[in-house]
Amino acid sequence: MQKALVVVFVALSFCLGCAAMDLEAAGTLTVECNVPEAGVLLDDEVVGRASDLEKAGKSLRPGFYRVELQHPDYYSHFAEIYVPEGGATTVKAELHPRLD
Repeated sequence: MQKALVVVFVALSFCLGCAAMDLEAAGTLTVECNVPEAGVLLDDEVVGRASDLEKAGKSLRPGFYRVELQHPDYYSHFAEIYVPEGGATTVKAELHPRLD
């Protein structure tokens, strides 16, 4: 009986801990770029185009991220950002044409 209570207590503690983590207020990332069709990568994962993130933004958990804007005809732009809890961060990038 006591062992069953310990298991229930541990499971309940885990569930409450997970619920508390979800209570963090999400932050928002917006992007301003001179090349609207540039791809936006967040920690090496494609999250959309610059034009999409300029209007609506991207809701993110608070924390540090690596942002890359890329387009085949332009040099890429890299930024390391911090998105605060409940706050907003804007990446402003001017991509320069490749001189191939």
